Amino acid sequence: MLKLLLIPALMISLNAQAAQISASFSKAKAKLYKQIYNNQGEAFYTGCAWSRKKVDLTSCGLQDSFPKSQSKRAKRTEAEHVIPASWMYRQNGKHRKCYLDAKERKKSARDYCQDSDSNYQKAHNDLVNLRPAVGAINGYRSNKPFAETLSGKKERTFRGNGKTVEISSRVIVPDPSIRGDIARIAFYMRDTYGVGYSKRQQAVFEQWHRDDPVSDEERRLDRLIRKAQGRGNFYVM
Repeated sequence: MLKLLLIPALMISLNAQAAQISASFSKAKAKLYKQIYNNQGEAFYTGCAWSRKKVDLTSCGLQDSFPKSQSKRAKRTEAEHVIPASWMYRQNGKHRKCYLDAKERKKSARDYCQDSDSNYQKAHNDLVNLRPAVGAINGYRSNKPFAETLSGKKERTFRGNGKTVEISSRVIVPDPSIRGDIARIAFYMRDTYGVGYSKRQQAVFEQWHRDDPVSDEERRLDRLIRKAQGRGNFYVM
């Protein structure tokens, strides 16, 4: 429990010094697909097979799960920010200056912060927080918080290849097999970039960390991430 709540400052400092995080999102995505996944793998939330950014929806039985308007997006992968980019607008409980400046200038906060705040840029492009996901599911998820049960309207359930994800107008309920992965990514983003969570969300993450321990696959991905950008997730040991 102590490790979960308090990572030594020296460890974070050493990770920060060694990091070679991409300066642009396009470069980060290129690393994600080529260096981490070798241009093929399984989509994060559903386990659908993908290759060269194209999703095989028949591999996970989701070929009839999306409306025609979402068909094109459903057949491609997107680099999902597990902890949404919009959650990074606040750092250590306060709005970043770049976010406030963007609002004043009526510009995209996401674009403006990437251009003017190096810490936000690193948080946004950090491979620890990126996973290939079915594009349409990434869109449905948006920046909704994580939960164990659904609430809200417009409930959607996607039963993929051994993984099920539920999304409503308010929350996303991921498959139990990846809940610990999500929790440890959340802890990393909190301790590295000052991303904050509500008490309820924090409690969910702590429970998921206990219920779903680090797996061999999680360690394998982390080793590849460390090699690609010089920094991995210190909660994945």
